[in-house]
Amino acid sequence: MQQVKSEGIDVVVLKMAKKEGGFNTWLQRVRRTGEYSDVTVRVEGEEFRLHLLPLLNASSYFRNMTGNPHWSSGWSSTAGEDGTRVVSLPDLPGGAEGFSGAVDYCYLIKPMYTIHNVALIRAAAEFLGMTDVLESTKKFLYTNIFAHWRASVGFLQQYHPLGSTVDEYIETRCLKVLVAALARAFGETKHLSAPMALSAVSRAGNLQSSPCQALSEILVRAASLPDAFAAEALDALVEADVNLNAKCRQGRNVRSWLDSVVEDECGTDRARCWVVLCLSRMLTRAAPDSRPWLELSSQYWCSLLEHLDHLVSVLEDDEDMQDKLLDVKRVMERRVGLGLDELDEYLHEYKFGPDTLIAIVGFYVEEGQPDPNDGSYEEIVRDVDRFLWSYAESGSINPETFVGLVKAFPSSARQSHDTIFRAVEKLMTTTEDISPEEKQGLWRLVDHAKLSPAVSEKALNNAGYLSQPHILEMVLQKHGEELAKVPDTDGQNMRTIMQKVINASLKLLEENSRRSQEIEELQQKYSALTGGKNCRLEDSYDNSPSPCWRPSLTITNRTRSETEGSEYSETPSLATLSSIEPRLNLRDIYSLD
Repeated sequence: MQQVKSEGIDVVVLKMAKKEGGFNTWLQRVRRTGEYSDVTVRVEGEEFRLHLLPLLNASSYFRNMTGNPHWSSGWSSTAGEDGTRVVSLPDLPGGAEGFSGAVDYCYLIKPMYTIHNVALIRAAAEFLGMTDVLESTKKFLYTNIFAHWRASVGFLQQYHPLGSTVDEYIETRCLKVLVAALARAFGETKHLSAPMALSAVSRAGNLQSSPCQALSEILVRAASLPDAFAAEALDALVEADVNLNAKCRQGRNVRSWLDSVVEDECGTDRARCWVVLCLSRMLTRAAPDSRPWLELSSQYWCSLLEHLDHLVSVLEDDEDMQDKLLDVKRVMERRVGLGLDELDEYLHEYKFGPDTLIAIVGFYVEEGQPDPNDGSYEEIVRDVDRFLWSYAESGSINPETFVGLVKAFPSSARQSHDTIFRAVEKLMTTTEDISPEEKQGLWRLVDHAKLSPAVSEKALNNAGYLSQPHILEMVLQKHGEELAKVPDTDGQNMRTIMQKVINASLKLLEENSRRSQEIEELQQKYSALTGGKNCRLEDSYDNSPSPCWRPSLTITNRTRSETEGSEYSETPSLATLSSIEPRLNLRDIYSLD
């Protein structure tokens, strides 16, 4: 070191370089060994024994530090054990790995760039003002990462932001490459279809690539990126105004393609969400503002809504993603609902959940302004009834939603109630904990007059259906008519019909008694709440003009006004609130619930 001080570092460098056969060779050796070090740089707890001359030559940061009159303030107050200066860079972007690569360039050692370290080196070089290193990393990035969307996706897949301007520089360019490739893939795709098996006996996985395989791949890869990158890339694709409706004009396999991409190629539910969200937003953005908007693209609309419905239930614990899905789902429900009569295939072909279906039907009935006399109206009702059967068979619908779907359409819309009866019958067997009131409410949905003869006969053999007072009345009337036609001499038939009449009468009395007790209990509860007197049904049972008694309910309870001498005031009873007439027949009693 004494020699260095007396002759100067430049002289020593020249002598040593000449002795070892070249400046570059000597410079690279002292970088590796740390010989003749006159400055120590500490980064993230790691020390680098370096030489001030190469640093000053390559880094504006070090030049500005030593050129400042107070340059020593940037250095540690104490020198190292060997008398060298110590520089601490605790918050250097890129950390120790990035600093090491950037410093190598100062010693004429070309860094070994990879997708894992190039951003680290660039961030450190930017902080230290190493322009040659920045230019070197730029060439690597444009040649190896920005040149193709696959390389850009691969880089973003493993990239962790550094908190440097390098983040925006690299991320922006990678996403730009990816979005351009996505838009180009949509534009170049002429036909949408799922991969097909090469033959009927081909093994699983031995599939023929589809014409849109490139589109499927890039879309899935983009959706599989970390959320921040996936959201930004797919948002930019939506803004690119790619018209998905045009794709439906060139192929009828949209649904199979969507099922293949979402269910088979996406490896995670997050990726599935991003694909469905992106395509749904692209579709609604490019859709016309006036009808028809589903006529040529209903496969897109309904298939995407089908997947949205499923994903909402899958990601119940992820509130942020579920909110995104629900926002788009509401828009899709409304558009599909308003255009139900424009579908190019049956609605029941899709797998909508009960809540989604009732939302679609609600929009159709309330805002779609359907014509009850239009044939499409009846077709949609038949489709909905098929849904009801499938829901009942799987036990995936509650009675309230079931009733809501049936009553969503006017009674005149259904010419047949066969499917409704079968669905109610099935629901009774697949759903547990249905209350008696709910069962009666379900059976009341079935209009016996709209049942076919075969289903009508089956219905009258169903104990639950038959227990309805108005059905029992109808049966009694029917048996009475049969009895009137039987000759007096035909004792056998007369006895058979009489037995039916007796059985139906007993059942009717039993049901009326049970329902009368329920009504009385409800009135007692109501009277207790209003402070009035109980209304006794038994008081009006006497002298009923019909064999099937016809009770008369007192519809008001009278309480004396607190003001002395005033007239009695009337407190409405349960019957008043239910708009029940003073004289009730069996049908009225039955409907009290």
